[in-house]
Amino acid sequence: MTRLYQTVAILIALFGAFVIYLSLELSYSADYGPGPGFFSFWLGILLIVLAVIDFIGISRRPREFLSKGFLPDKQGMRRLVYISGSLVIALMVMKYLGFTLTILLFSVFLLRTMSKQSWWATLLIAIIGSVGTFQLFRLLQVPLPAGFLGM
Repeated sequence: MTRLYQTVAILIALFGAFVIYLSLELSYSADYGPGPGFFSFWLGILLIVLAVIDFIGISRRPREFLSKGFLPDKQGMRRLVYISGSLVIALMVMKYLGFTLTILLFSVFLLRTMSKQSWWATLLIAIIGSVGTFQLFRLLQVPLPAGFLGM
């Protein structure tokens, strides 16, 4: 576990460096105050600092070995594949089906396979969730794919 935690800390520090690298392409300041690169630059710095602190803390502790239940069993692995696979498929078809229909189908699939909800509860939750999320993003003026139905 110690090596795993150290590896994650290193990956977070590398991600922070990548964020800083990308933020350098944006302007740091603007006429009105901080520019678009200001927040991302300092976010990258914060990620690196916290990753270094975490790495040092992990390295100073006694070694931990991989716990018995760390790796998922057969059912847990199946759930991981279902969730990851359905998310990838949802991302691939969202442009064509639109946000609302894609999230509706994604929610129905996950609710039926993961939690074994009844059909009426599944449909109610999926419809409210997909339409509600779409309305929230619309309120925030976030453009979402409409799909072939124009929804």
